[in-house]
Amino acid sequence: MVLRKSIVAILTVLVLSTTACVEVAKEMANWTETEDLETVESTMHLLEKDNVKIFLPKTFEKYSSVEYLNLLDSLITENKDLEIERARFRTIRNMEGNHYLYFDNSINATYSVNAIPYTPISRQDAKLILGMIRQNQEALSKEIDVDYHKITAKHNDNGKTQIFKAIFKIENKKKKQQAYQHVYFISSNQKTLMINLMAPFEVNFDPFLEKMIL
Repeated sequence: MVLRKSIVAILTVLVLSTTACVEVAKEMANWTETEDLETVESTMHLLEKDNVKIFLPKTFEKYSSVEYLNLLDSLITENKDLEIERARFRTIRNMEGNHYLYFDNSINATYSVNAIPYTPISRQDAKLILGMIRQNQEALSKEIDVDYHKITAKHNDNGKTQIFKAIFKIENKKKKQQAYQHVYFISSNQKTLMINLMAPFEVNFDPFLEKMIL
């Protein structure tokens, strides 16, 4: 199955992204402090190669691969953990399908989108995705000082659109750091997207996903 083949290629990448724990910015952007995210001013971004429109808080800016790698290089001197993020990103660039990246430097949040081969996502597929993510997390936890905690995992199918959503809390207790990984697989209109949001806190990003036009 196409989805299963794609999952094998990306799950290690997803888990690696969680090892670069980020620190909460001293001053949070307004959108992070707003309970009703539907009221947050957003910006539309066109994923040109896939004709998809996404909406993000206006503090997110699009980064090219070169710009993002330069950003990581500038930060690595202060945070060696970001070397893993650099390796993860280089792997993503070589994956099948188109890749898009957005960064909010006010809170150190990264939002990435990968367009992968289309396939509907069944409830069984969702269980497979979650199981493989957890398996990779457990293996990685044995190698580094990071703990993973599942907060939620859901699957929805309205007949036209299938969505798998999972949120994980990542902790490095020795460094007293934490991050939250928000993973989404969305299939609709003959397109499948993998979305990965890394932020220093848990976010209900659903209002922005609901605005997406595939």
